[in-house]
Amino acid sequence: MPVFSPVSVRVPATSANLGPGFDSLGLSLALYNHLSLRVSDQDSLSTQGEGAAQLSGQSHTLAHTAAHRVFAALEIEVEGVELSLHNRIPFSRGLGSSSAAIVGGLVAANEWARKHHNLALGSSQLLDLASEIEGHPDNVAPALMGGLVVAATGENGAISALKVPVAAFPRFAVWIPDAELATKVARGVLPDTYSRADAIWNLSRAALLVAALSSGDFSALSEALRDKIHQDYRAPLVPGFETISRAALEAGAFGVTLSGAGPSILVWMPENRAPIVEAMERAVQSEKIAGRVGEFEVDLSGCCVVG
Repeated sequence: MPVFSPVSVRVPATSANLGPGFDSLGLSLALYNHLSLRVSDQDSLSTQGEGAAQLSGQSHTLAHTAAHRVFAALEIEVEGVELSLHNRIPFSRGLGSSSAAIVGGLVAANEWARKHHNLALGSSQLLDLASEIEGHPDNVAPALMGGLVVAATGENGAISALKVPVAAFPRFAVWIPDAELATKVARGVLPDTYSRADAIWNLSRAALLVAALSSGDFSALSEALRDKIHQDYRAPLVPGFETISRAALEAGAFGVTLSGAGPSILVWMPENRAPIVEAMERAVQSEKIAGRVGEFEVDLSGCCVVG
């Protein structure tokens, strides 16, 4: 087999659902995984950082699946994919680790095909593939595109996704607990149907949230971040959610949302964020909840090729 140079990409963490934006709104955060891809005679994996223990001994991951889907779509025959991962996004914490793996594998394989065969899928094709593998678009779309993204799945399965022009983002702190929460478990507690009143409640606040961010008018965020579709049902699965939320809001936070399906908690803050972070840290210490608080900027680039 000819020896081809590898391709390296950087892919960001994401926070999906965003209060009332269940399965439709996602945000890209400046916390990154790095993935390097080389075509080989069989699938293989080396990894360091977050999830290294979980992935130890594995030769095939979601990133491999994604890469092979690209090569199949482009009709490029590849026996195996050699991946090297340096992960900083924690697993099963609601920060898009699976989406990062999928998008990283897709973009790296697509760039490898462009570089070595002058073939490549378009961005809409990559988004459709990512959503098909992941199951819904609100995490994969911001991982691919960056920033704040509104995404919807058409009746034919095609994804419509638009990056929202945002005048200014608030500051963000994320409580990342040591405990994991599987998305399947978090989805299992949701009802099958909702009342018309609750549907209208969420529709109006999701629209208000997009308007508040696109205009830079944060005065509406406290109302816009309220939800009746998923957070009330999932909050009991997240140790310390009520305590952390209360502490952050009393210290001046605009609002608090679950990150993805949880258990990480996204806190929306003004410029004067130090009192809020300190209040969160005191709250988790009082509850003796293991984890850490991180502060992150919004990533505006999405997944990008770095080598």
